[in-house]
Formats: sequence, C-alpha cells, structure tokens
Amino acid sequence: MIKYDYYNREERAICAHLFRLLHERLDEKEDSPLGQFLAKLNKSGLQYNTGQRSLDNLKFENVAIYSEVAIIRDTYQNAKPDVNPFMDDLTRLIMDQIGVTDCRLFSQLPEPLNNSKKTHPKQIKQKATAMDIPLNESESRVYGSMQGMFNAKPDMVITIDKFLLVCEAKLTESFDDAQLHRTRNIAQVWARLLYEDLGFSEPPVYTVFKLGAATEKPDIRWTDVLEIAEITYGENDRSRIAIQAAVDLLIRYPVKKWNEPFSL
Repeated sequence: MIKYDYYNREERAICAHLFRLLHERLDEKEDSPLGQFLAKLNKSGLQYNTGQRSLDNLKFENVAIYSEVAIIRDTYQNAKPDVNPFMDDLTRLIMDQIGVTDCRLFSQLPEPLNNSKKTHPKQIKQKATAMDIPLNESESRVYGSMQGMFNAKPDMVITIDKFLLVCEAKLTESFDDAQLHRTRNIAQVWARLLYEDLGFSEPPVYTVFKLGAATEKPDIRWTDVLEIAEITYGENDRSRIAIQAAVDLLIRYPVKKWNEPFSL
C-alpha cells in the first residue's frame, strides 16, 4: 500500500490516471472507456454552444485527448516572429466576448507592449502600468482577459467527430464561477481560431463540462470514473487504486470541509 494515494488532494494527479484510462482500447469505440465516459456525460443534459444537449451518432473520428492544455500559449510561441496576425485575431475575439469596440489591436499597441521579444502577452497590462503607458478601460479589460487566457491550462480536452469537450476538474475544491467563465471563453477561442490545429475541418460544436465530487453537482462524477476503472482494470492496477482512493477521500473529507477556515 502507498499511503500517499489515500490523502493526495491534487486533481492533476487523479486526472493523469483518467488520461491513461480514456486511452485504453480506443478501437472498441462506444465500448471503450472513452465511449463509456461519454455515455455517462451524455446523461447530464450538458448544453453545447449550438444549443443541443447530446452527443449524436458518434463515429469516433478525430479522437484525441489532451491534458493541461495551453494551445493559445503554444500557438503564440509557434507563430514567432510574426505573431501579429494571430494576436490581432485573438484581440478581436476577446473584444467581442467582453462587448467593447474602443480597444487597440495588439499590433497597434505602442512599443514595447507589442514586441514579442520584450513583452509576453500575459505581461501587457502590468507592463503598461509599470511603464506608465496609458490603456483605456476597455483595453485594460481586454488585455487583462488575455493575460488570464495565457496563464490558464484547462485540465483536459477531448476531441471526437465534430465535438470539442473541455473539462474543468476538481477533487477537493469547489468549482469557481469566474474560472468556468474564463474556460468557456478559452474554448470559444480554440473553436473559432485554432480548430484546424485540433484536427477539425470546420469550427466544432463545443462545451465545457465539470468533473468533480457528487456534492458539487458536476456533469460527471469521480464515482462514474471509478465505475469505468473497475470494469477496465484489475484490482491491483495503480490507476484503479488511485481513483478508488480519491473517491474514498471525498467520502472522508467532503469538499466543503477543505474550504472551511481552521478553527482554534
């Protein structure tokens, strides 16, 4: 027995085991662990950007699973030295998300804010303040939102057929509305600007789903994941042991208990 399995509170650790689980037996399509996972998710009535509430007639094409996804950051790095086209498109989309028009595009910002050798996009707002370079209110909001996008790494992403499924996972923490809102905006950027890099021929249908403790009313629960692991792995498998330990941890220490202040 490895004791740390039984009190490890880090969702990245349990997501690593889920990442492994979802790659098992992909050739079995709907009978694979991924197929079982999506079938459970389908029961949640999760809403997609098109308004639909189910995954219809999956063919299991363009299947990929990514962990700790930072494609906006990596696209920027890959575009160097000519980052302006991507960054201007990203600025326009964030402007649309926020609902502002009086904002300079990235390429229109003064030096050194738009110089990829001197300023990273996640530093634009703070460097403008530090160097006394004026940004209007809309620009502060847009480039503040951009900073959040470059810093964020959604826990897991699944692509399948025409669908882009973005996962926010929590183990012993509650879901945060501001984080979920940012993740939805990030998913829209991926779906509209970067869909070809994710294997789609046209903008995908997308959604953000919550994976967490049953008490948090997620779209899919860790107990659901455990059920799949029990079907897939033997009782001595390390991933099954870790997922079982995580579920046991939530029984011993409900989410809200971790979030309560200490009392003396």
